[in-house]
Amino acid sequence: MTIYKGKNVDEAIEKGLAALNLKKNEVHINIIEKGQAGIFGFFEKEAEVDIIPLTEKELKLKKITPYLVGAALLLSFFIMLLLAIFQDNKPTTASPSSTSTTIVEKTTEKSSEQSSTNTENSSSSTSSSLNSIENSSTSSSSNSIENSSTSPSQSSTITVENNSEFQVLLQSEDQSTIEDFIKKYKGQTIEFDGNIAHLAKVKSKYDILIHSWDYHPDEATGPNFKFVEISLISNPIFKSFNGENIKVGQNVHIKAKVGGYNEKQDLVFLSPIEVSPR
Repeated sequence: MTIYKGKNVDEAIEKGLAALNLKKNEVHINIIEKGQAGIFGFFEKEAEVDIIPLTEKELKLKKITPYLVGAALLLSFFIMLLLAIFQDNKPTTASPSSTSTTIVEKTTEKSSEQSSTNTENSSSSTSSSLNSIENSSTSSSSNSIENSSTSPSQSSTITVENNSEFQVLLQSEDQSTIEDFIKKYKGQTIEFDGNIAHLAKVKSKYDILIHSWDYHPDEATGPNFKFVEISLISNPIFKSFNGENIKVGQNVHIKAKVGGYNEKQDLVFLSPIEVSPR
């Protein structure tokens, strides 16, 4: 037995743990004397505790105890869950008399329904056959009309050759004309001849302003198209430039996807697919 003393129990325990160089969860602590403060220094008693280090087996058991408790709780939860599922799936037995009664009732109902249905079918068979002939002819004619009215340009690249609205757009600065075109063709691909009207560097990238047709320093034709924050170095979109510098005033051929339209800035945003000099 190793006894450690202090003014109170906590102090005695701290002295014992410090002497043994152990933690509180690594020892057994027996309180022998709780201690007494006394009166005016008289009848004062020190606290005494006996501290015994845990064995290796006890330490291991103490470490795995929380895991064992958790596993036990988890196992009990699964058992309760299985019992609940088993009770829900328990088959319910019906009395033979009630089953036979319902079968007879269903059979009677079916026979009456079949007799009434047969009479109705015999009277309506002629009209249904005529209706089917009329419907087939109508649907075939409507399908042929719909197929003929489908525009092939909606699924292909829009150019001035296959789309008159785009041809008008490239020569117009009217906002309503531009807005109508964007609403109708947003997300589709366009291809046209244009020029680089302005370059604005944003950090390591560029905002590029595009006008349609050939470059003129004092005039601009059509809407203000814009590429936003485009990298010019080693960009596959500009591969046909063969490493040459891209500059203001270059005439180019553009293939891009139609984005949104900003009325206040009067800008049509494009996502470039391919830009080549011409």
